[in-house]
Amino acid sequence: MFKTSDGVEIDYEFHPGRGSVVALLNGIFMNMKSWDSLLKDLKDRYSVLLHNFRCQWTSSNAECSFEKHVQDLKELCDALKINKLHLVGTSYGGEVGMLFAAEHPEMVESLVIITATARVTPYIRNHALLWRMGAETKDPTKFVLSWLTDVYSEAFLDAHPDLLNTIVSRMQNFNYDGAVMLLDSFLQMEQKPLVEKLPSINCPTLVVCAEHDRIKPPRFSHEIAASIKAANLVCVPDSGHAVVVEKPRTILNLVMAHLSLLG
Repeated sequence: MFKTSDGVEIDYEFHPGRGSVVALLNGIFMNMKSWDSLLKDLKDRYSVLLHNFRCQWTSSNAECSFEKHVQDLKELCDALKINKLHLVGTSYGGEVGMLFAAEHPEMVESLVIITATARVTPYIRNHALLWRMGAETKDPTKFVLSWLTDVYSEAFLDAHPDLLNTIVSRMQNFNYDGAVMLLDSFLQMEQKPLVEKLPSINCPTLVVCAEHDRIKPPRFSHEIAASIKAANLVCVPDSGHAVVVEKPRTILNLVMAHLSLLG
């Protein structure tokens, strides 16, 4: 555990290696283990940093905002003597990554933004409020059902008929109160859109969207890519929002190709 300057305990893993540091930034209900499908291959060539955001799973609850997450990551990097890093974030983590790149451009060598948005529209807000209601029940089945069909594609759900039960079985240690706080943090973007920060991001950037993303449809990734000077956009076909889970090999190949181009 790492303790921040405001006393929050952040659970993290650092896998030092021979190459540059790659930080993997979780989606809102993810945890560090959610990256296992990418971690082994990344560790072979890079140093890898993972952490659970404040209010997420095993990290402690406290005042929550994108700005706080950026501060936490900066302090964690300082403690580990990490001066430069590549950021790879999905959804909520992609949004934190964008703000980090805008606030600390001297540290960010490159950025990968996967199925994220730079604004909260009424459409997105209403989805997020349903997820929030699910989290408030603290009932694992009701909670997972509140977001399952937003996050996974129809084809993936049909191919994995036991997915609901599988996810529910993993929720014993889930931080429901923290999830509500994370959703409130996300919803702050309705009043403070990140899109205004994007033109200040100058690092090489890969933006990844998913063809069948229902919660943050591809148009939001198109907006991000159009607002960042050095951005390339890739759309992954036949996948829902949770493309890191549905198409892990595709995401790994995209991330590795992006990093390889940078030496």
